[in-house]
Amino acid sequence: MKIVRHILLIALLLGGLNSNAQNLRKTYFAIGLFTGAHSQLITYAFIHTVNGQVSGAEVVRKDRFVYSALGHWPSSANIKKENLFEKFKVDSCFLLKSESNKVLGYYAPVFEQLWKIKFYEHPFNFDSEGWSQGQYKPSLYQKEFLQKEYGVKNVLTDYIYGDSLFKLLKDVQNPVWVAKYRFVTKDTTSGP
Repeated sequence: MKIVRHILLIALLLGGLNSNAQNLRKTYFAIGLFTGAHSQLITYAFIHTVNGQVSGAEVVRKDRFVYSALGHWPSSANIKKENLFEKFKVDSCFLLKSESNKVLGYYAPVFEQLWKIKFYEHPFNFDSEGWSQGQYKPSLYQKEFLQKEYGVKNVLTDYIYGDSLFKLLKDVQNPVWVAKYRFVTKDTTSGP
């Protein structure tokens, strides 16, 4: 009887330690508004954290990122295979399926808008206008806005990840948010 109790106690302790260690390590979906592999304007990644501190980034293809966020492909950032776009109310992001329910691709136009946060005009297609007040980077006030709203300290080098990323994806689809971001200036209403 004592042996069984000791075995149960050891199992509970080991199980508790194992689950505690798992809680310390997390993986998140992330995007960087900087040129990455293959000269794309957006870098897609999975960010790994330990105890809340970024410990690494795994750069991934857009397809892997979107299919994983849709819950169609497995990912350490989406273990439950949930549709995170649906969960965070990001419109117009879904799987494209045939009449026989075979997945043909995905539709996620929100990602085609993200370059506008950083650029005044598209760096390759000069007929497309961005939202940035600066030619190649947001103004000081836009940077402060991005840090306050999404926790990104430097939009030119840091990833936007986790819940902040999905909040941003939802927000950039809102014309009121776009207008606010385009014309953000120093906040003169909050004191000296």
